[in-house]
Amino acid sequence: MNNTDHINKLIEDALNSVDDIQRAEPKPFLLTRINARMNNGTASIWEKAGWFITRPAVAFTGLCLIIFINIMVMMKTGHLNTSNAADQVAVNSTDEFSSTVATIYDIENTQP
Repeated sequence: MNNTDHINKLIEDALNSVDDIQRAEPKPFLLTRINARMNNGTASIWEKAGWFITRPAVAFTGLCLIIFINIMVMMKTGHLNTSNAADQVAVNSTDEFSSTVATIYDIENTQP
């Protein structure tokens, strides 16, 4: 019974905690300041840059430029690595770890 009395007291305390709540009041002229900010005709430099970049012609040109640069880099590195590819295959043809793999089933000493 003591546990239920304690729970009931906690419930009453929680319900009574909202008795002294008052309505929140904004600062004076808040709506006027919000409207003035929304109607402000000047845009920041970041807004102007965002509007310029999101224009379809600019976005398409930038995308084509990035793709062109990527293709040029891949073609340049492709020609440089062809001579070294044969050397790398000869050096890396052996697997160093193939003979050193140990399992728990390997028995080293079979004689008692």
